[in-house]
Amino acid sequence: MDSIAQKAAPLASPKILKNSKGVILPTSQVAYVVYGCEHMQEMMESARKPTLQHYKAILQDLHEKPSIIAQTYKSADGRPVVSLRPLYLCLQCPSILTEADRDLHVESKLHCFSVESREGHVYCGNCQDFIYDPDLDSKRLQKGKKRKYEDTTTPDDHKLIIGNSIFLPCRSTGLRGLYNMGQTCFMSVILQTLIHNPFVRNFYLSEGHRTAECEREACVSCALDEMFVEFYSVEKTEGFGAVGMLMGSWLAGDSLAGYQQQDAHEYMQFMLNTLHLQNGGSTDSDDCACVIHQTFYGKLSSTVTCDKCRNVTTALDPYMDLSLDVRNQGKKRKLDSNTGEDIRLDLRDCLERFTSREKLAAEDYMCQNCDGGQHATKQLSIKRLPPVLSIHLKRFEHTKSTSSKIETMVRFPMKLDLYPYTTDYKSTQTKASKASGPPNTNHNVNSPANSILYELSSVIVHKGKIDSGHYVSYSREGNDWFSFDDSKVVLVPESEVLGAEAYLLFYMVSNLEM
Repeated sequence: MDSIAQKAAPLASPKILKNSKGVILPTSQVAYVVYGCEHMQEMMESARKPTLQHYKAILQDLHEKPSIIAQTYKSADGRPVVSLRPLYLCLQCPSILTEADRDLHVESKLHCFSVESREGHVYCGNCQDFIYDPDLDSKRLQKGKKRKYEDTTTPDDHKLIIGNSIFLPCRSTGLRGLYNMGQTCFMSVILQTLIHNPFVRNFYLSEGHRTAECEREACVSCALDEMFVEFYSVEKTEGFGAVGMLMGSWLAGDSLAGYQQQDAHEYMQFMLNTLHLQNGGSTDSDDCACVIHQTFYGKLSSTVTCDKCRNVTTALDPYMDLSLDVRNQGKKRKLDSNTGEDIRLDLRDCLERFTSREKLAAEDYMCQNCDGGQHATKQLSIKRLPPVLSIHLKRFEHTKSTSSKIETMVRFPMKLDLYPYTTDYKSTQTKASKASGPPNTNHNVNSPANSILYELSSVIVHKGKIDSGHYVSYSREGNDWFSFDDSKVVLVPESEVLGAEAYLLFYMVSNLEM
């Protein structure tokens, strides 16, 4: 069976049956396809019975066993990894593959057919597309039922369905804008980010917060639950007026009451804290099982080393987001060798600066061993990473007399390896490695084997000046990026997202290890 469907040049389109007068058979208005493609035709004619049996066994695994099994594959070093994206189960061997490995599998093993792990659709590697095969699809639609759908309908039923059916595209995908109710763009961008966060979305769409049983007045979590229902259950494209959310925010946060512009980062902190409290959150962050802590909670490790006695003290601090400095340091300005202009600051430079060592003066550190003030070295590192990492770029500066905005453009990647900023990595860096020279600032290098990859999921942008600005956001839905500007939602290219002057960045873990 392994060598049945060998790679060949794509052939003609699927076969359609017609009579002598050119009329499509059967006489319904739907064309009848014999095989999904010419490659599937070869497979069915050579090994129909084992193909159908293997496909049926795969469907049983998808529908009857825990979904995490079909979403788990083995990494290159043999570790089980849970994927947040669909995987592909080979129809010709027991392999479970990622999208990239699926294509390599076609080349190396000549196994061109695989089954998508979410719905059971069949993918042809030679056609490089999903195919519709009547025999396979009928088994997929049965989902364990003994009777086919066609067995329960009559020809009259078919005529009735065809005569009274119209095409209605499904728009319940969360792609909906929010009306500006008086300088509420700061609220809209945070809500759009939460709505397109798969962890938060899954919690609310699975009845994680039961609005009917909630007795709180103007509950923020109930208002968010209402939005998820509106965005994912109702086919509407016009903007949504988040009146309930606005009223709930006013009542829960006194500083938010009124129609003055607010800071999006401060509103995000308010939302996370409020949703934590309104969804059974506990005071112990480590043991809190609320959706907010399970999604955004992480830990920072802070180590201080006495320069005299080398005594090390370590403290762990919780965080919901990382706040990074984006000011260009004069001594470390980098110039392009070709143009002589400043090289754009990179997010990874900001993270390296955040986790680099800094000197503490004697008046700032009291050593317990030396029983007095001593010079010391302090270093932060990431002890625990959350499934969704929020990064706040500190663009607003406030002094006693003035407030200003830092306009520095920061380059950020679609995929971010966070391993170099973790406690595990920093603990391996010795004085010898530090003395060997400056760190490699070329970010276009191969990731290490133990890399921790995160993918960009949302970006929030502040446009304009500090006292007269406007917030917009970008969020990814599948492989597409959309811009959210109040009630306007627009499909945008990836280049526009990467060129934005980011204020808040949200990175989601690529894979979850078991």
